[in-house]
Amino acid sequence: MLLTTSHTFAQAGGVTTKTYTTSEGIVSKFGHQEFLITREGEELPVRYTYGEETSYIDEDGHPIAVTTVKSGLPVTVYYTKVGDTLVASKVMVRRESAPAGAPLSAVVVQGTIGEFGSNRIILNPVGSTESVHYAYGETTTYVDEDGHPIAVTTVKSGLPVTIYYTRSGDTLVATKVIVRKELIAPNSVIERKTTTTTTTKEN
Repeated sequence: MLLTTSHTFAQAGGVTTKTYTTSEGIVSKFGHQEFLITREGEELPVRYTYGEETSYIDEDGHPIAVTTVKSGLPVTVYYTKVGDTLVASKVMVRRESAPAGAPLSAVVVQGTIGEFGSNRIILNPVGSTESVHYAYGETTTYVDEDGHPIAVTTVKSGLPVTIYYTRSGDTLVATKVIVRKELIAPNSVIERKTTTTTTTKEN
């Protein structure tokens, strides 16, 4: 179900109110004027644009450099919707909720395998021009679209897949690989919740 959010910009008595939508996820790509976020439970990343007015902070509200935002980091994005474009107003880089070195909750990403071997998977994610590396091991499972186990030898370059993974330090670790017949068409953006921020102008 597509949920829409109205964005109200009003000024009364010296108080300006702006309404933003927030979204939490893992950065899957951060590039020139845009970035992709993979949200838990969703197979396709969501694209946001950013510009000179976009601010970047840590969980304590302290400003941080834009270069701090990298693939694999958990973030909260404050954004507005302009037409079909999601425009980030603020990006909060969050601390991992798990103890240091422990993996985050599994997230998913979809794409085409560029290389498979040597205990790593190189994936070309949907909507991204940059490949992403994932590690795999003896605990990684491989299934088809119906959930039936398949041999690891079935996984080859060029196949469309969905990868469930966790993050351990700087490493993305594949926990499950679903081999698909074809890539899933991009879904409509689902806006989950709204946060209203109020600022007071001094006279």
